[in-house]
Amino acid sequence: MKDIADYLWVVISAMIVFLMQPGFMALETGLTRAKNSINVAIKNMSDFILSVAAFWFVGFGLMFGESFHGIVGSSDYFVNFEQDDWKAAFFLFQVVFAGTAATIDSGAVAERAKFSTYLLMSFITSAFIYPIFGHWAWGGYFYADNAGWLQQLGFLDFAGSTVVHSIGAWVGLSGVIIIGPRLGRFGKDGKANKIRGHNLVFAYFGVFILFFAWFGFNAGSTLAATTKIADIIANTLISASFGGLTGLFVSWKFSKNQLPEPESIINGILGGLVGITAGCYYVSEVGALVIGIVSGLVVYFGTLLLEKLKLDDVVGAIPVHGFAGVWGTIATGIFIQESYLLEFGMTRSNQIMIQILGVTAAFVWSFGVSFILMTIINKFFPMRVSSSYEEIGLNIAEHGASTSIFELSNSVRNIIEHKNFKNAEKIEVEFGTEIGELTDYFNSMVNDLKEKEEMAEEALQSLHHMAVTDGLTQILNRKNVTDALEKEINIAINYEKKLSILLFDIDFFKKVNDQFGHLAGDQVLVDIVKNVSNTIRKTDYFGRYGGEEFLVIMPKTDLETAYIFANMIREKIEKMIWDFSKGYTITVSGGVVENAGEDLNKMISRADSLLYCAKEKGRNKIVK
Repeated sequence: MKDIADYLWVVISAMIVFLMQPGFMALETGLTRAKNSINVAIKNMSDFILSVAAFWFVGFGLMFGESFHGIVGSSDYFVNFEQDDWKAAFFLFQVVFAGTAATIDSGAVAERAKFSTYLLMSFITSAFIYPIFGHWAWGGYFYADNAGWLQQLGFLDFAGSTVVHSIGAWVGLSGVIIIGPRLGRFGKDGKANKIRGHNLVFAYFGVFILFFAWFGFNAGSTLAATTKIADIIANTLISASFGGLTGLFVSWKFSKNQLPEPESIINGILGGLVGITAGCYYVSEVGALVIGIVSGLVVYFGTLLLEKLKLDDVVGAIPVHGFAGVWGTIATGIFIQESYLLEFGMTRSNQIMIQILGVTAAFVWSFGVSFILMTIINKFFPMRVSSSYEEIGLNIAEHGASTSIFELSNSVRNIIEHKNFKNAEKIEVEFGTEIGELTDYFNSMVNDLKEKEEMAEEALQSLHHMAVTDGLTQILNRKNVTDALEKEINIAINYEKKLSILLFDIDFFKKVNDQFGHLAGDQVLVDIVKNVSNTIRKTDYFGRYGGEEFLVIMPKTDLETAYIFANMIREKIEKMIWDFSKGYTITVSGGVVENAGEDLNKMISRADSLLYCAKEKGRNKIVK
């Protein structure tokens, strides 16, 4: 029978342990890149609600149901609380443990595992792998005389260094091996490249939450409101603190830059928490201190070992929860107080051997089953996202979501790749944040640069226009019209095409300037150009060859057709009416020639000779 204090303690502890979910979410999100942060957050939420469903359906029954030969529970599926309030309290506490086990592998396979892959891993863990091993070690926690085979042998894991943490870590190890490392994590020479998380402050915030939640995790495992709670929390605090100090000083001494690494400190703390979880009830404060120090060492050098093996564990879940979990479980046998050995009728060496058997069974069971299942699944349904999805990030690829920091990074990359600001889109500003302020500055900078780039382009276009056109009439200048003629001559000769030109000038143009002034003369040039431009075809070229002399290039045109066009031009000019003198008539004279295989100079020379011939014949004529 349980009194009200026990109910309150277990339920409150369950609520405190629930805080491990946002703690893991903040930790993993901070240690991953911004382009994957939303994906990590969604995974941490999804794995918890999925594990609750799976544990209620079958997990609780497999773990705490009536034992079948100490191997698996065979009752209490689809848990019913109607006749047993204590079962409801017990379920609440155990389901948050199941959620913790299911979320551990999230950080290990982050940034490259499909969302569906991760949900499947979490379901297998919480519905099958975790509950069955949990029955072996904890099967007698609800029904009397219901102990699993490891529990019957005397295996001790008070709050789950192995049952919860190592089980989750070994499932994560299977995923890491099968899915493979992130792109760029290891170079072609095998050297590990550091991929920094985008928000270490957020990661530290997550560790603070986990630190607090662990007090409920360990002390709540008494399943009763006893005075032992204070000892358990004190041991937890000591081990975690010394684990963190070890991570700090070891990284300060052995890291590449010989500086206290942020990740080493937080993983040292977490390693100390995992390490003490098995023995927090049984060891003294000195034992907790040693467990914490060794846990910090195990995590630091375990991380280096994974890098040597080219295993990419994004947040260090395997060293923290797996290696430190193994050490803490074995250390329970090493540092267990004599009074408990006498109570259990066990020698220290026997207890150590049983602890070793327990951690070995946990590894063989969880790693073996998960590796086989994932290998089969991966063969038919690849568990990893495509390389293109990995590059753009799982926020967008898996969920269609984004962040300002990712959009900012993506925009900067596009600008660098394309070397212009034309396609840089405005980034939505997160008001009230540092990245929002930076984004606002970036948007302003891009707008200014776009304006300057547009002005520069306009200036270049203006310079180009000035270089190829006549300043007054805005048609091709002499250089560019002759360049065009040279090109068309080559085409005509190489492809045996027709080509004709018209060279004409304005009759008695000097009289216009002398009689009506140079402004009137300029207007005559401009108006004649407009008239001719409206007469010629789109395929023709028109340019100013000299002062009042013009050249019309007519590709794919024989002499007779060119002559008809030339006379059309002459007649339209003759009919023009001038503002400076309504009755004044201006005429033009010109020569038309067809290319006969000669070069540019000879062709223009022939046209020029015919032009003068037209003048000699009285002007206002076209000669061919």
